[in-house]
Amino acid sequence: MVIKDILVHVDTTPSCEDRLALAADVAERFDARLTGVGLADDIAAQEMFVEQLDKAKVAGEWQASAGDLVAFITDRAKASDLVVLGQPMPVSSVLDAPEDVILGCGRPVLIAPYAWHFIGRIGAIALVAWNGSREATRALHDALPLLAGAAVVTLFSVNPDPDEDWMLDGELVRHLARHTIEATEEKVSPKGVTTSEAVLSRIADVNADILVMGAYGHSRLRETILGGMTRDMLQRAKVPILMSH
Repeated sequence: MVIKDILVHVDTTPSCEDRLALAADVAERFDARLTGVGLADDIAAQEMFVEQLDKAKVAGEWQASAGDLVAFITDRAKASDLVVLGQPMPVSSVLDAPEDVILGCGRPVLIAPYAWHFIGRIGAIALVAWNGSREATRALHDALPLLAGAAVVTLFSVNPDPDEDWMLDGELVRHLARHTIEATEEKVSPKGVTTSEAVLSRIADVNADILVMGAYGHSRLRETILGGMTRDMLQRAKVPILMSH
């Protein structure tokens, strides 16, 4: 995938400045056009976006929504390569349901944590939550541009089924190598922790600056009832997450 059009949600929540800086950096990195989306009456958000465009020296435009912001972003994402959203905050925000965009837009979504600060380009140390699913496969391939030039890429599997070779006998690593991405496999079967907890712990251990994962491998209703990994990561991750559904 080539990243040439990026859509970012802009508001006046405290975390938006870092989210916008992340989106602008990715746009500068790939010489992409950056489109900011926000509510029509949010003049402060529009001004913040225009200032960031000038600072980053990237091309872009502002698009305002007068109605349902989630529906507006989901629709505009059809003409984008990447969507950048903020992690839901503990208190309600203007866009407090990024999962609706993830499920509906058909594009990879980069989630910027609310308690995270942009300090430089992401993708140097990447953790890929890998379970062999369609969603994980799509996320990995959607992330290829961001993983190019990474120092460390780990394909991390938690409690893999011994009867299923999720790594394809090393072919997945060799495939990434053909994209000039050096990756390693890591399989763990921890006791007494959930898959989400194992992934969060590994992110901290390797000091990863991005997590790549598929979103909603089960139905959203089932994940809500069972406490799925997608919801856990949207609530708890402290690094940007590239999610694809």
